[in-house]
Amino acid sequence: MPSLKELTVALGLLASEDDPALNADGWQNYVWRVRPADQCLSYQGSFCKLVVDRWDWKRPQRYEFSFSADGPTNTITSRVKLENQDPADTDQVCLVASFLDKSGNEIGILFVNWRSIAGRTYTRDAPIKPLAPVSEIATVAVGTKQCEVKSVSDAENFYRIRYRLGQR
Repeated sequence: MPSLKELTVALGLLASEDDPALNADGWQNYVWRVRPADQCLSYQGSFCKLVVDRWDWKRPQRYEFSFSADGPTNTITSRVKLENQDPADTDQVCLVASFLDKSGNEIGILFVNWRSIAGRTYTRDAPIKPLAPVSEIATVAVGTKQCEVKSVSDAENFYRIRYRLGQR
């Protein structure tokens, strides 16, 4: 008999938007939302909200992912909002944002592992400097899952991909 956690992961994965490139990167048990980014590249100096979804389908816990791309400095600043309306459930949330060009090649990646305290809302910004120009972003894939505090395999995966991309 599967546990509630195993059932939750299975249901989330069924609702995930599949992308072969993301699966090839080695991310395990993430629920993905894949969105076109063209409308966001025209936002000058402000954040474009791209995804609003839950990281836990059975509780009132959701995230928002927004980003801003600055061409002159070639910087992508991601804004992640974790809204935990459950007064009794604190979670560790892993989020990956993969920035892809028109050919589906990854040009930038963000990985965060942040704690979401019961009954609280947090918003944090995280900048990255991709090797390719930010103007080449065509698609953003955002994946989330509940994870462990020291999600070592996810962190190692992120550093491997970041190194491959030459990202600072």
